[in-house]
Amino acid sequence: MLNFLSSVSNMLDVQRNRAAILRDEVHFTRRILLAHLLIGISVVALIFGHGLFLWAVATALWYILTILPLVGMMSANGACRHILGLMFIGFSVCGVFFLTQVAPSLSTEQDPWLTRDILPFWLGMLNLLYAVAGVCLILHKKVRRAVTIGFSLW
Repeated sequence: MLNFLSSVSNMLDVQRNRAAILRDEVHFTRRILLAHLLIGISVVALIFGHGLFLWAVATALWYILTILPLVGMMSANGACRHILGLMFIGFSVCGVFFLTQVAPSLSTEQDPWLTRDILPFWLGMLNLLYAVAGVCLILHKKVRRAVTIGFSLW
């Protein structure tokens, strides 16, 4: 009976310390996801500030849809990291389309809160940032390990 209790205690210790073993991996993944939560809402506000209301609504919808795979990643669902990575890469592709096809043809009849001269700079930087984050979510070993055990954002 004593051996049984000892083995149960050891199993519980392993469960409790499992996240501590992969602490670096969990912190790396948390940084990516927290950065997305903060930057994603800022992107919606910036697009809205430029007076591009339809694009701001589309971006807000994309942002809300990214919450589902984000929660799935925290619940140790490995497919969700691929989905979120593809959503990040999709955002980058749409951003490049916007910068090359839509932005040059924007009318300047209305006076937006933010000048449209800075739009290519910050959106180009975010396209690059989200493309790198998407590739990291799909390919990086630290993210894969963190998702296998599950974690919380805090």
